[in-house]
Amino acid sequence: MRQLIQIARSQLRLDSIRVQIIVFAILAALIPSLIISLLAYTHSHSALKEKIRQELVTTGSQAQREADVWLKERLYDVRVFATSSLVSDTVARRGQPGRLVEYLNSVRARFADYEELQLLDANAALVATSARRASPARLPEDWRRTLESSRSLVGDPYWDEQAKKMVVILGVPILQANGRIAGALVARTNFSGLALVLRGFSDRSAGHVYLMTVRGKMIADSRSGSANPKTTDLAPEIADRLLAAAGEIVEHRGVDGIEILGSAQRMSQAAWLAVADIPAADVYGQATRLRNAAFLVIGILLLVIAIVAYLLAALITRPLGRLTSAAAKVSAGDLQVGLPTGGSGEVGYLTQVFNSMVESLRKQREELERISTTDSLTGLSNRRHLMNLLTHEIERAKRADQPFSILMLDVDHFKKYNDAHGHQAGDEVLGRVSAVLRKSIRPYDCAVRYGGEEFLVMLSATPLARARESAERIRKLVRGEQFEGGTVTISIGVAEYRSGSDTAKSVIGQADAALYEAKRAGRDRVVCAGATGNQEAAKAS
Repeated sequence: MRQLIQIARSQLRLDSIRVQIIVFAILAALIPSLIISLLAYTHSHSALKEKIRQELVTTGSQAQREADVWLKERLYDVRVFATSSLVSDTVARRGQPGRLVEYLNSVRARFADYEELQLLDANAALVATSARRASPARLPEDWRRTLESSRSLVGDPYWDEQAKKMVVILGVPILQANGRIAGALVARTNFSGLALVLRGFSDRSAGHVYLMTVRGKMIADSRSGSANPKTTDLAPEIADRLLAAAGEIVEHRGVDGIEILGSAQRMSQAAWLAVADIPAADVYGQATRLRNAAFLVIGILLLVIAIVAYLLAALITRPLGRLTSAAAKVSAGDLQVGLPTGGSGEVGYLTQVFNSMVESLRKQREELERISTTDSLTGLSNRRHLMNLLTHEIERAKRADQPFSILMLDVDHFKKYNDAHGHQAGDEVLGRVSAVLRKSIRPYDCAVRYGGEEFLVMLSATPLARARESAERIRKLVRGEQFEGGTVTISIGVAEYRSGSDTAKSVIGQADAALYEAKRAGRDRVVCAGATGNQEAAKAS
């Protein structure tokens, strides 16, 4: 699990090419998509709001006209009722109230909009009524001034407990011959007819149309008809805002507690407002659906782009990852790495360059290793290479319980030869002796220039007797070579690795001691280390 977490962290590092490609692709798709979606949503929001504004203003204006017509008709009816001679004669005390009551009852029976018709005198005292039990007329304090100025009266709507309905007092003046007000005919009018008119808007509009006073008291609406005691009135401050907007859209909290958009039109016949509103959620629902659909499309688009970007990043970073891993191995010293070169483009070219670089480094290291283990004059191995081989040979001899031998060679009187014939002639001697050694040993043996005119030969898995034979053969071959200064001879000391107690240094020391023994004995001969008596080879004839 910890390894998986570490792999995930390495894959999700912000400085990795894969993450950068994915982030770039997502941002490249996300930013334009969000800008376009925002512009589309803003435009759609504005267009819908303007459309709804026009619909609400139109609906509110139609409702205001319908309510004005209804109110005018009701006032006209009352004015027609008041033109009867029975009404004027009764007010003037020339008629019989009983006949007027019959007249009012007959009118009341023909018109369902009126709960009661009352005839009042100039002091608002009841003269006659169509009801069996008269209800006090709720006239405003300035009713006389209102009748004198406008020849009509519209009271404040209220809930009538007797009728169990919302009613309003409508009145017209009864004038004397001199134009003075002798009384008034008032009608306690219900809103059933107006409620039917408003209810017709429910079929033509998705919104809500209602009638209320300028203080927010509900009168009737298109849903529930006439108001009742349970009807929630609109807050006065909201009514003031609607009135002040003069038909424009006002966003506010409605009677049911939700956010709505409303437009109010003031009636010309009364201090009432015809209001059309619609829930804000319905208004912006289409824009919200458009926004949600846009976000869904953007989400799907981002998912697709992220997948494509991930695959593309993997396609790009996989060879780069191989390059990185191979570079780490090269940095650690492993030059045996190699990458497939089947790719194309910059990454393929980079892979080819990397392989060429590794091959060049490999050749350079091989050359350095060759130079570090080879004598430049003779082409033989040097002492450093010899010591490594001896270490491995000793381990092999211990495992196989098989000896190996060392030949230590020295060119006789080389200094005199070098002084007499020059350094170039001396170098020629060393080079030709080295050539003889290379030809005289097996591939798994090793010939080394040990220093100056001294050479060392390691004969793998060779006992002392066979080593002595090889040394004699080498001595004779060198003696048979013709040089610029004449014949050149060599002296050879031979030593054998016998037991596990011997070391490379001790074996070389034994061979070196045998070599000096050969020199003291007259040179141009082979002497074996540890031999008793005269076991060295005689001089070559």
